[in-house]
Amino acid sequence: MSIAEVAELLGGPKILGAKISTQLKMADAVDHGLPTDSLDRVKIILGLSDAEVAHALGISLKTINRLRKDPNRYLSSQASDRLYRLARLFQLTHDVLESPESAREWLRSAQIGLDNRVPLDLMTSEAGSREVEALLMRIEYGVIS
Repeated sequence: MSIAEVAELLGGPKILGAKISTQLKMADAVDHGLPTDSLDRVKIILGLSDAEVAHALGISLKTINRLRKDPNRYLSSQASDRLYRLARLFQLTHDVLESPESAREWLRSAQIGLDNRVPLDLMTSEAGSREVEALLMRIEYGVIS
């Protein structure tokens, strides 16, 4: 998984406004706030509902609807960080499982290696995201999970 792949998932240069090829550039974009169009793009690619996206980003449905009314709006740095985390872990899941359909299904299903928790639910925190990532690495390298 490369930062360029994650940037493309978030909309690439067309939506992000610049080519993002380094982690530092992504950090700057997240700190500034990602465009609302990035949220909609990730939502569609992951097959999430507005309620699921709102939960994952820690914002309300009203906030999402308000952001959509103004195409020039940006997410807060906190919501942007969560959106980046969601996109990054989806890309990692896609790389490990080798298909977007399998990645979407895996992220929505309880996983034994996560104490029967759903990865999407854990991705709201850095600690939970790290657990999801660790499980994916164990799967990738054939360690019993």
